[in-house]
Amino acid sequence: MPININGLVTGLDTEKIISGLLEIQQQQIDRLDVRKAGIQLKQTAFRSVEAKMLSLRADTAVLARNTSNPLTRLSVTASDPQAVIATAHSSAIPGAYHLTVNTTAQAHQVASQGFADLESEITQGTFGIRLGSGDQKSITIDGNNNTLNGLAAAINSSGAGVSASVVKDSTGGATPYRLLLTSSKTGVSNEISVTNNLASNSGSAVQPQINLLSPVQAAQDASVTIGSGPGAISVSSSSNQFQNVIAGMSFDLLQVSAGQKISLTVAKDNTAAVTAVENFVKSFNDVVQYIGDNSKYNATTNDGGVFLGNQNAARIVQKLRSAIQDVVPGANPLANRLSSIGVTFDNKGQLTLDKGKLESALNGGIEGVTAEDVKKVFSLTGESSNAGITFIAASTKTQASTLGYGVDLTQAAEQASLTGGVSVAASTVITSANKTLELKLDGKVATVSLKEGTYTAQQLADELESTINESQDLPGRTIKVGLNGGALQLTSLTYGTASDVTTSGGTALTDLGLTAGQTDTGRDVVGSFIVNGLSEIAIGRGRTLSGDPNNANTADLQVQVTLSPAQIVVGVKGTMKVSRGLASSLDQRLGDLLEVQDGLLATVDDGFDLQLKSFQTSIDRQKATFDRQQANLLKQFQAMESAISQLQSTSSYLGGQLASLPQIGS
Repeated sequence: MPININGLVTGLDTEKIISGLLEIQQQQIDRLDVRKAGIQLKQTAFRSVEAKMLSLRADTAVLARNTSNPLTRLSVTASDPQAVIATAHSSAIPGAYHLTVNTTAQAHQVASQGFADLESEITQGTFGIRLGSGDQKSITIDGNNNTLNGLAAAINSSGAGVSASVVKDSTGGATPYRLLLTSSKTGVSNEISVTNNLASNSGSAVQPQINLLSPVQAAQDASVTIGSGPGAISVSSSSNQFQNVIAGMSFDLLQVSAGQKISLTVAKDNTAAVTAVENFVKSFNDVVQYIGDNSKYNATTNDGGVFLGNQNAARIVQKLRSAIQDVVPGANPLANRLSSIGVTFDNKGQLTLDKGKLESALNGGIEGVTAEDVKKVFSLTGESSNAGITFIAASTKTQASTLGYGVDLTQAAEQASLTGGVSVAASTVITSANKTLELKLDGKVATVSLKEGTYTAQQLADELESTINESQDLPGRTIKVGLNGGALQLTSLTYGTASDVTTSGGTALTDLGLTAGQTDTGRDVVGSFIVNGLSEIAIGRGRTLSGDPNNANTADLQVQVTLSPAQIVVGVKGTMKVSRGLASSLDQRLGDLLEVQDGLLATVDDGFDLQLKSFQTSIDRQKATFDRQQANLLKQFQAMESAISQLQSTSSYLGGQLASLPQIGS
């Protein structure tokens, strides 16, 4: 009988046999994949910790900062919120302030005589327009724009700060269309003035006449009176905004009428303070709880959290807790730790907040404790022994010091200032022939034009000051102009080497008592910080003295020096104590942990990357070996199948031959 070999050839499950032969190698790869997945899970968990710590640092920084700290934030309540809106800075004094509104600010509006229609022809020439003491803009009217509408369009594109429109006067009869000019700014100092050099009436062309004596709306300053007694104080503003009329407070007049009485009440904004502390507590607990929940062992499932036994995770919790458990050096002994203002640890190691105790501390309900004391528990603050040296800011690199750092000054900051060589006249007439001044102020060159008129010496100083300060070509730059021995004195309000004043020309130079080429530059404050008798580098810019970033103790410490040159004498001028509150200390600790180069979390993440790379290398190597063995086995089985197939063919042939043997025999 023929020999049968079942299956593909042999009838064997080749794939199953090969899988069985390679099972040990596959198990090794699977174990490596499992271990790699475990590392990835831990890395993801640590990255979640990092995200929560970044959120904690953001909430911590709010309480750590010295300026705009919510713990000392003030709110202003207006008796009529529809009439006025107000804001208060930390320097404002809590209390009630009573105002009477005398006037509100109005923009100047003037109009021309009437014309028959929008395209009525006007005469040609030049038309000068000016806003307040700003530069005059000259507009040319020719055959391309000599209509009422054309004049309005030319004014609008001139950049004079005046808008022009053509309005229809219902009482105008046959000539109802009038050119209306409106100042872009309110206040008396922003009146519109024109220099009309358009030709006289000729044929159908009419010369527009702007009636400045009978304005559509008179320019008007806003005015309020503080108080109502014999010593009441009246204050005016060119706009409806009043800045620091009351120290530390600003307010804007809205829908208000003349004679209206308004009360503004300044009080501590405890809502903002409590919210900031609540956010801090929540963010802190989010980090601690997340690590804690993932560090537990589940006896039911016999599973451990990803942080179970992980020293780095435990170290993070320890560092965070220790940063806020200390006493704040130099703080009020009645409020020098979190527990004294209502923030404590519970038996699970998480923070809890007693809002009532915190609010009591902020409101002075705890005897001997102020809102500033509460702020000092959290923030980075500085206290100077000299009123002319004040703390501005510091960074996580600045070291705290209860003994203080000496501030040694060798030069006070100065402003650029120059004085005319001769006294100005008791009466000066400014015309189109002598009204310009070319100058440089704080690095910016401009030409300004005085308003034509007759001035006393003081009025001339005031006019020059307002003209320069309102010039659109000198943005952000201010100057003070006064009289010194009868001569004009020009002083930049900027301090330091960025401050400079130079007169370079102009038709008004002689009448102002100035000469071309007069110049002066300010000086930066110069000094250093003294630490335990040793000097640390400080860099002066204007009135600000900053510790060099590489200083061991005073890195990034910034102080403002308002002392005059006469007050600078040899030796230390004051001592600056630096107190690092608990939020500031925690911010510093978080900065170290989150440092992108060599912080703990960066090191841990790099370690995971190295492990993952190592595991992937092993997996790739094992897979390569597996693939080679699998290929060899497949090749061998294929050879076996081929050999058996040949044997089967031979078997069939032999079977056929054997079957024919009886016939041969017969």
